[in-house]
Amino acid sequence: MNARFKFDIPALRVLENEHQLLIYLMNQWHPLAREIVENDRIDENSARKSFQRLRRKLIDFIDPLKNHTDKEEKYVFPALAKYVGNEQGPVLTIEEEHAEIDAYIGHFLHHSRGNHITLTLGEIREIAKDACEAYEVITFHFIKEESIIFPMVQSILKPKEQYYLLENVYDFII
Repeated sequence: MNARFKFDIPALRVLENEHQLLIYLMNQWHPLAREIVENDRIDENSARKSFQRLRRKLIDFIDPLKNHTDKEEKYVFPALAKYVGNEQGPVLTIEEEHAEIDAYIGHFLHHSRGNHITLTLGEIREIAKDACEAYEVITFHFIKEESIIFPMVQSILKPKEQYYLLENVYDFII
């Protein structure tokens, strides 16, 4: 097995690679969010500039993230749920995390639209917390997928199902 990938199944390698891309993109916006939320010495003007950059980077992040999660929800989770169910357990938990991620990013975007000049430093910080929360949820979500969901897929799916999965996830997310 290639040291770069944890899994033998090509479809899982595609998803692992997407996780790496998404982490790279997250590392473009997360430092901005942390600076706004955690830097007690940041002034309102600097916070506003960082906030505008954060918003642009999060908007750029949405499509790749959504393309990735759509693939998982349409192909990976149903393939796994066929064997382990989805009423409770890991598939349900991971799907709920997708909704939680969408909620944090959606909340951030909703409250950050419009004229940023009217926002106070406190409001900017409060809104930026959603981006920090999204980052944390996504980070742990990827760890769960790669330590729980993907190993289950690798051990349970039959070769024909693995091939079907690859045919459907082998697509660009950007």
